[in-house]
Amino acid sequence: MKVDEALLDHLCDLARLSLEGPERTQLLQDLERILTFVEKINELPLEGVEPMLFVGEPAGHLREDAPQTPPPSPLYAQNAPHHDGLYWRVPKFGVKET
Repeated sequence: MKVDEALLDHLCDLARLSLEGPERTQLLQDLERILTFVEKINELPLEGVEPMLFVGEPAGHLREDAPQTPPPSPLYAQNAPHHDGLYWRVPKFGVKET
């Protein structure tokens, strides 16, 4: 496939780009190189090759997702004037008192 001025005008129209002079020439050359690269890839014998999600093995190993209750920390209770060891008592906010 050849990228010509008409195709470049159409692509610039779709992308809402206004290119002039050297920018336009550079984009035309870049598009030509991209299409040449894709055509080269199309020459590879890929029959029987399954698509891959990852290039290599996935690196992240996640722990099993199991709910856990964290133990209450005495450090939290030091700064809370009203608490029962696990919960804090806080004043109401956002409620109009009548």
